[in-house]
Amino acid sequence: MTDTTDKIGSIERHGIEPIPRTERHGSAFELFRLWVGANVNYVVIVTGAFTLEMGVTFFQALAAILIGNVIGCTMVGLTSIHGPKTGTSSMMGSGPAFGQLGAMLPKAVSVVSALSWFSINSIIATQALEELFKIAGRSGSGYEWLALIVVLVAEVAIAVYGHATIIAAEGICAIVLGMLFVALAFFVVPHVSVDVLSTINQQQGSFSTWLLALGVVASYPIGWTNFASDYSRYFPESMSWKRIALAAGLGQFVALGLCEVIGLLLAVAVGGSLGNDPVSQLGHFVPTWFVVPLLLAVIFGGVAANVPNGYTASLGLLALRLPLSRIASLAIITIFTICMRIAVVYSGDFFNVYQNFLNTMVFWTGPWAAIMIVDYFLRGGRYKPDAIMQWSGGAYWYRQGVFWPGMIAFFMGIVVSVVFSNSETFSSPLMVHVLGWGDLSFETGIVSAGLTYWLLARGQIETQDTE
Repeated sequence: MTDTTDKIGSIERHGIEPIPRTERHGSAFELFRLWVGANVNYVVIVTGAFTLEMGVTFFQALAAILIGNVIGCTMVGLTSIHGPKTGTSSMMGSGPAFGQLGAMLPKAVSVVSALSWFSINSIIATQALEELFKIAGRSGSGYEWLALIVVLVAEVAIAVYGHATIIAAEGICAIVLGMLFVALAFFVVPHVSVDVLSTINQQQGSFSTWLLALGVVASYPIGWTNFASDYSRYFPESMSWKRIALAAGLGQFVALGLCEVIGLLLAVAVGGSLGNDPVSQLGHFVPTWFVVPLLLAVIFGGVAANVPNGYTASLGLLALRLPLSRIASLAIITIFTICMRIAVVYSGDFFNVYQNFLNTMVFWTGPWAAIMIVDYFLRGGRYKPDAIMQWSGGAYWYRQGVFWPGMIAFFMGIVVSVVFSNSETFSSPLMVHVLGWGDLSFETGIVSAGLTYWLLARGQIETQDTE
């Protein structure tokens, strides 16, 4: 049956309820375009620049970008495969692994995560629009707020239309923004000498520092895992999980790899750091005629990244079973973003805010994603969409609403991740005083949570499947 509800330019009618089988449609390539479009942006370029700022050499940073993204993007691909089987959003689909009541904890944290991503991307896009106003001879606090309002209106407007419009818009952004940022690379490369590449941070680079850079790189794509199935839930249930995982993971890897390498080169060109106003650095490397198109690329890139964030945050609020419509939830997101913008403006320290956010994100997203991936394969991808929506009863209510293997594994992953953390956000006594090197927070959090869940849940899930 031809789908009549999920159309480009029409406001999506579905919230978190499972998408009916008669309305399933789409191809895996849509995910490739979506993840390229959502990740070709200046925030990702800034993330690539972070690696060099941590004190690693250029080639260590390049290795961290490649390996970190292979790990993170693989997890994004594997957390996308639940969508066709559950028919609902990623966080609503947490019920089978955590219990309906237990899942409220990762759902609540996910909403805060999505709101924070939305705010961070808005800041970068707003800074770019402020630069455009300055070029036009307009400056001052009034124009700062006007820039934020314009950016927010654009982001929320597209998010309101929902799934089909987002997929189409991201496909266009993937092409246009990709071309503009590749052009940026051509202007930056002449400012990067071979001598600088081989000597920068040469006295500082160490394996322990490289592990920290690896964690920052990997935490960016892992931070998208709790969004992944929001965009695969419309696919037919019979679609191959391998095709879905490959399309989503590869799309994100292409975008992140491209932009982070550009960010790495840009950081080398400016001497190692983009500062707390990274957008202002662009004018040093590009000709005047290219400044305006590039700033527009930064703005639209921020909007393109933020539309999925806003859409996911609205679904996350609905997954908390709050009495809200998807439109009302977007209004709450807008208010949160304005408050975050005020906080960052007054702190004047965007880089530290962003780096601490990335470091904190990995404490919970890695363990959650590991549990969800293991759960999928333990069940063979067999889920009961109606039971996922049922509260106080049903197959996923378990004991008083909690599936303890999932909750224990989740807390285990978070605790282990914190214990093995050695970043500016938190350095554990074990890593500082006993081991004395490196940051292993995301690696140990993922492995411990996944292994714990497999050990505790496999027998119970097998029993459920035979009932």
